[in-house]
Amino acid sequence: MTTRKHYHHGDLRAALLDEALNSLNRDRELPTWRALARACAVSHTAPYRHFGNVEALQIAIATECFNRLTQAVNASVKGINDPFARLARGLRAYVDFGRAHPSWYELMFTQVKADDEALHAASATAYGTLVRGIAACQITDPEDAAFTLWCAVHGITDLVASELEPPITGRRRRAQTDDVIAMCVNYVRGRLRKKS
Repeated sequence: MTTRKHYHHGDLRAALLDEALNSLNRDRELPTWRALARACAVSHTAPYRHFGNVEALQIAIATECFNRLTQAVNASVKGINDPFARLARGLRAYVDFGRAHPSWYELMFTQVKADDEALHAASATAYGTLVRGIAACQITDPEDAAFTLWCAVHGITDLVASELEPPITGRRRRAQTDDVIAMCVNYVRGRLRKKS
C-alpha cells in the first residue's frame, strides 16, 4: 500500500515544481498532469490549483531555472578575487548549466517572451550577474559589453546543450568552449585598454 505524502500549505506547489523539473531533466519532456499528480501522491486535479494550465507551469519552471542559473553562477565565483578570472568562471558556469540541463535551458528561452513579472525579474537577475561581472573589470559601459558577451556565450551554450558539432572538427567541445570564454574575457580586456 502506497503511503500518501502530506503537504503543509505552500509545500505542494514547490513539490510539483521540483517533480516537473526532475522529469524535464530526466525525460527531456514535461510530465502529464496525471503523472505529475501521481508522483506527488495527490489528486489529478491538485496541480490546477497551483498552475492553471500547462503554460503557467512552463513559466514557473522557467522562472525557477533562471533562479538556479543565478545561484550556480554566484556559487562558482566565490573566493575568486581577480575580476577577469571571476568573469571567466561565471561564463563557464553558465555554459555548464546549459550542458547539464539542456531541456531546462531550452524551456527558459522559449518562455522568456511570456508576459510574467516573476519570470522577467528572474531572467533580469540572471543577466545582471553578467553585467556586474563585467562592471567589476572597471569598464565604463558594462551593459553594452554584456550583450556582446551574452550573444557569444548563449550561442556556445545552445550548441553544446543541443549536442551540435561543427561539420569538420578535430577538437573537443570543452576546448571550443574554452576558446569562446577566452575570447569574451579578451574582449572585455580590450575595452578596458581603449578606456585608458
